[in-house]
Amino acid sequence: MQKPGIKTIIIASVAIIILIIIFSAKGCGKSGGKELIYEKAAKGTVKKTISVTGELDILDPVTILSKTSGVIENVYTDFNQNVSSGQLLLKMDSSSIEQKILKAQSLVESAKFEITSAERDLEGKKNLYKDNLISKKAMELSEIEYNSVLNKYKQVKIDYDMTVKEREYARVHSPINGIVIAVYTKKNSPVAVSTPLILLAPSLNRMLLTISIDESDIGYIKNGQQVVFSVSAFPEKKFTGIISQVRINPVKSAGLVTYQALVLCDNNDHLLRPGMTATATVVVEEKSNVLMVLNQAFIVSPEDDAGIDESKKIVWKKTGVIGEKSYKAIEVKTGLQGDMHTEITQGLNENDEILVRIKEKK
Repeated sequence: MQKPGIKTIIIASVAIIILIIIFSAKGCGKSGGKELIYEKAAKGTVKKTISVTGELDILDPVTILSKTSGVIENVYTDFNQNVSSGQLLLKMDSSSIEQKILKAQSLVESAKFEITSAERDLEGKKNLYKDNLISKKAMELSEIEYNSVLNKYKQVKIDYDMTVKEREYARVHSPINGIVIAVYTKKNSPVAVSTPLILLAPSLNRMLLTISIDESDIGYIKNGQQVVFSVSAFPEKKFTGIISQVRINPVKSAGLVTYQALVLCDNNDHLLRPGMTATATVVVEEKSNVLMVLNQAFIVSPEDDAGIDESKKIVWKKTGVIGEKSYKAIEVKTGLQGDMHTEITQGLNENDEILVRIKEKK
């Protein structure tokens, strides 16, 4: 028998390879398809939240301003110190004020002497007028002189009192019981009227968190809602607060519109500090012990063209039938749509298996 040639062997080999590829492709086609992933409808908590950012600040801060100008003589407090109401915090150089007080005091004494003299003169003129020894005009001139001296006294007395008050302003006392957050001045520093001197916080047991809310979400935000937040200093710890005010005034920046809400939060362990940036979640609405399914159940479909009315809420329920279609479309009524789950109010029962994902088989 004649042996096959090399050309015949090559052709046979290529044919075998082609057949292997064809059968492999057919084998893959048989093992391919889609795997339907179901999850049971169950009772639980549906929660809708909004993510925001914010900044922490002191609740009810008190800024002490200078009520007079001068030079700081001494500062008797420092950052982080607890102070009591009435405690002396700093003192300004009052030497020039003392000189002004002495001058004003001498003017007051002089005015008092002039009043006494004018009063005696007026009484004498009145007696003379009664005896018809002087004219009425002479008596009236004496009255005018007395009133003029009296007005002069009132003015110098006001100046004196203001100078004494200025001396009081040179000694700055704490108006509240609290903690010193900041000291804006130091010894020998000149200050003018209304210059910030010291910042006080009544307490650090409660803080104020100001959060910024996008205009698309502001309709969900209202007073009394819970806020859960974290700060970068303590990333594993969750802090909580309650919204106390939602401001109407818009904040515009770089073409974006946001609104501010104020959140009162506890800080009994004093971990939170003014100026910290917070990543927060506002709990808009929450329902417990309700029938729910995953949100994905409303966007997944096992059929490319199921002919379903898109205005209806449809989920795909597992029927248990073995065959091409082991599922059927179910119209449901929904309640709260949360971040992960949607409340089902009608159409399903607990433990119904609902399609939530389609996975390609390999």
